[in-house]
Amino acid sequence: MEKRKRDTQWGMLLEHTKERLGEKAFSQDYERACRILEKRLLDMNEKAYAQLGRELISSVEWRVKTPESCVNKLLRKGKRPTLENARERLNDIAGVRVVCSFLDDIYQLCRRMAYDYEFEFVKQKDYVKHPKSSGYQSLHLIVRVPVGESRKVRAEIQFRTQAMDFWACVEHHFVYKGGKGASQMCQIHLPYRQENDEHPKQNGGGECSVFIKTLYFCP
Repeated sequence: MEKRKRDTQWGMLLEHTKERLGEKAFSQDYERACRILEKRLLDMNEKAYAQLGRELISSVEWRVKTPESCVNKLLRKGKRPTLENARERLNDIAGVRVVCSFLDDIYQLCRRMAYDYEFEFVKQKDYVKHPKSSGYQSLHLIVRVPVGESRKVRAEIQFRTQAMDFWACVEHHFVYKGGKGASQMCQIHLPYRQENDEHPKQNGGGECSVFIKTLYFCP
């Protein structure tokens, strides 16, 4: 009886938190942060074109995490699923993805955003130099974005090359859509990439060739 009561209370907490996260007042700030970042990035791209004669950015996309995703991520982190914890513990409720043609471009853009006076730098995670075990590569920048007179929210900007973006999409499919077996298959073939091409970004077309070989062996 006591366990059933606890389960009921937990279920009510989950549903209450999802409702709060789904409220327009909560999501609006994060949507505003994404739009502000998108505009600043596109402005930088225009300036780069004027100065260099080419664009640094191929595409910019953004999204705001759904209430279900926020709750699930808090649970994976071992945190109580509350609105306050979502604000304090999750860096990627607002997420912006920036795809570039060249590796140097992602570092150049990341530096410009990190030192932009309008945004408060929080931290950077370099999964390009230090890829995840699944092979995922991306440069993550966490910043605080002003969305009101006295309000700031955190947002995550992911900088990738086109090849990295391709692999990230494939990895997402295997890990989140393909089940446990597919996730293990991706990890089984990762050492092949690491042992034979330690620096694919410095090896011409090595990056793409590794992806093709990995995909070839995955069912």
